[in-house]
Order: sequence, then structure tokens, then C-alpha cells
Amino acid sequence: MACKLCARWRARLWEKSDAWERAHSNESAPWSDEPVQNRELVEQAYAVQKTDPAAAFRRYLEAAESGSAWAMDAIAWHYETGTVVAADLDWAQEYYRRAISAGSWMATIHYARLLADHGYHDECESVLEDGVSSDFVPAYFWLAWLRYQRCKSRKVCLEIRPMLEHAARAGHPGALVMLGQLMIRGKFGLREIPAGFKWGLRWVSRSAADAEDVGDRSVAVDVRGRA
Repeated sequence: MACKLCARWRARLWEKSDAWERAHSNESAPWSDEPVQNRELVEQAYAVQKTDPAAAFRRYLEAAESGSAWAMDAIAWHYETGTVVAADLDWAQEYYRRAISAGSWMATIHYARLLADHGYHDECESVLEDGVSSDFVPAYFWLAWLRYQRCKSRKVCLEIRPMLEHAARAGHPGALVMLGQLMIRGKFGLREIPAGFKWGLRWVSRSAADAEDVGDRSVAVDVRGRA
């Protein structure tokens, strides 16, 4: 039971983090700039992706080839996960790069995580560092998270602390929790343990306060099918 509760809690945390990242990225800008025809194609694809995923893919592809950053991100996800089409790392990277070039900030996160999953750590860091240089807050969190996943030494913890603090102060749910957990575990010294509980409490209070705000500012359609 405890493991199931932990898994449910982690899933909820990632859902909140994803929603927060979308709400604090430029997701609404590319969508509002899309030609009406592209938006209609994306909405049609989203409406049928559970019942007819192949038809959804075709509509996403048509919109992507017409310049839709949202649809490019969706096509990249299909190739990354092998949904409807055969998994293809090269095509996934290609469409993520196209989405980034078309102005999608969220695509930088998706692309970086894909690179990390396949062991391209230097390329992953380069993509995220570009996001950091533009002060895209989610890039701070993911750069810290992925570095920590590779090496959980105290030295790495100290290196990533400023990035986590920057993202946590902005309200990123994952950063708030990760920073608090590292402090509680004594990664920054015993004196920091009480502060870790405070960061955790900030996540609880901010998640409640942000719930309505995130819902209001998030774009209605999630082209990746990750509600």
C-alpha cells in the first residue's frame, strides 16, 4: 500500500510539474499564432487520438508540415515512443529540432530528455544550457535533475543547488520537492535540514495556490496526449 501511495504521489508531482512548466512557458504564443487551418487540424487530431491514433498522426503530420510547432512536437513524441509509427530516434530528434526552431520552449525540454535517455549527455546539457541562458525556468530544473540522475555525489548536489533554488523560488513543483529532499537528506550539511522541510511546505502551499492559476493559463489542447 505504501509503495502504491508513493507512486501515486510521484505521478501527481510530475503532473503538477508538467502543468506548471506549460503554464510558465510560451505554449500559448505559438498556439495563438497558428493559422486557423493548423489549429483545426491539431484539434481534430486531439479529438480522435484515442479512438483512431493513426488518423490523429496524419492530421498532426499535415499540420507539422504546414509549420505548426505544436504538431512538430507531437510528431516527435510519436517517433520517440513508437506510437502508431515505428520508433525512430533520428526522426524524433529532427522534429524536436524543428519545433524548437519554430519557437516551442517546451520542445527544448522534451528534446533534452530524449537525448539524456539515449546517453547523449553533452548534447542534452547544451540544449538545456541554451534554455538557462534565456532564463527559461524549467531548463534550470531539468539541467539539475538530469545531472543528479547521472551522479548523486555531494559535489554534484552543491553544483546544482543554485539552479534548483532559482527554479524553486519561481515555484517549480519538482524543484521545490527536490531541493527540500536534498536538504533533508543532509546533502548540504546538517544545518540545512530544517530548511528542507520549509521548502517542502512551500510546495504544498504553492501547489494549492497555483492549481486554479495553472488551469486558467494552460492551453486547452495537449498535442502530446499527456494530460
